[in-house]
Amino acid sequence: MRICLLFCFTLLIGNTFAQESSNVKQHRTIEVFGAGSIQSVPDRFSFSLSIEEKGKVAALLNQAIIEKTNSVIQALFEIGVDKQQVQSLQIRFNPWIEYKNNTQEQKGFILTRQITVTLDSLTKYEQSIDAVLNLGVSHINQFRFSNSQSDEHYQAALQQALLNAQQRAADMAKVLGLKLSGVISILEQTSGQPAPIMAKARQFQASESYQAGEMLTEARVKVVFALQNASK
Repeated sequence: MRICLLFCFTLLIGNTFAQESSNVKQHRTIEVFGAGSIQSVPDRFSFSLSIEEKGKVAALLNQAIIEKTNSVIQALFEIGVDKQQVQSLQIRFNPWIEYKNNTQEQKGFILTRQITVTLDSLTKYEQSIDAVLNLGVSHINQFRFSNSQSDEHYQAALQQALLNAQQRAADMAKVLGLKLSGVISILEQTSGQPAPIMAKARQFQASESYQAGEMLTEARVKVVFALQNASK
């Protein structure tokens, strides 16, 4: 009986040590960061312009804004801009206030309409800006260049980042006589937005040149790999 109990106790201790040893192996991990990037040339171009009128009668201001807006839109249509590429819904109506001798005086109202133009051609982009400048619209802002394949580019950059993380982890593990045995977790650390080319709002001249340049889509990940002894 004693021999049987001793055997069972020894077996239990052996299983406990084996389980603890197994847990230690399961908790051997390595955490690395990976990065990837894709360069591209913009094929979408957008900008916004503001049409502003000041006066005392709101109805007259609205009529003037409508006429100027129609002139701008018509000029864009004449160079081949499609209707769906022009948005002119944003309107602001504010008091027109001036200061004189530290005294505030309301002169009337300021009505502003913002028009946003989105194009798929750099040539039309240049022509559109020149067209609105010729109509006397000089305050143009929110210049943005983007790429229609941005999602595909981000997925490619993300794949590069994962492969980069895997290679870095494998290289470090090899130095320590280990190898990767699986993935514990993956954390995506970027949102997939390419770095846009932006220009600050300023006064533009029709003679200025336009350069599309390049865009960079970046992806970063954090990956935790499980480790095991390298086979000899």
